Amino acid sequence: MKRNLTKTSLLALAMAAAISLAACGASSQSAVATPAPTATPETSTAEEGMTEEATPAETPAPDAELSAMVDSIYEAYPVELMMMQTTAIDLNDEAWLTYNTGLSAEQADLVASGVKSESMTGSQAYTLVLLRLKDAADAQTVADTMLEKMDPARWVCVMADKMRVAIFDDKVLFVMTDSELTDIDALFAAVPDALGVEFTYDKSADVAADDAMVPSEEEMNNPVAG
Repeated sequence: MKRNLTKTSLLALAMAAAISLAACGASSQSAVATPAPTATPETSTAEEGMTEEATPAETPAPDAELSAMVDSIYEAYPVELMMMQTTAIDLNDEAWLTYNTGLSAEQADLVASGVKSESMTGSQAYTLVLLRLKDAADAQTVADTMLEKMDPARWVCVMADKMRVAIFDDKVLFVMTDSELTDIDALFAAVPDALGVEFTYDKSADVAADDAMVPSEEEMNNPVAG
């Protein structure tokens, strides 16, 4: 399965970076040192192969079942952050797939569909990812990879301090957040009743500041395409 960055992805990257940087600059609310910005997916390689005739792919609509589950979770445990939005995870866009899920291109083949829910401002450390797998037998592999590979400092100027992942049926639910924004344990406690499910696997991890996947100096100096 060929995976290329689309113009839509590049535009989304540029917009997300601009919004995040603006939000970060506007919210120097504490003197505590924040992690260096996380490198977002590379754009230079994709740009080289683009032509004026190329047309951007439409952003896929989020999976209806998964989106409804996210809505039900928030009805049971409201997450009140600015500009919250649930969007589809593009399984064909390798760079953004890894950025949003921690999964490799090969592991993407285990996933049937996925959505993410987070603040559009980029200055609030919270993300929820819900995946449906092709085979429930692969759920723990996917769950453990997400817990290990997701970058808690993927936002520009904030960082999550806790992660948690759980499996039910053929679904994997992953959340990472700043505990001052969201009680991750209370959210997960609300899920079984909200969805009428039972977790078959549940694992959490506290995050230390040095767990951030800080980009190299070369990555930090790469320009962001406009």
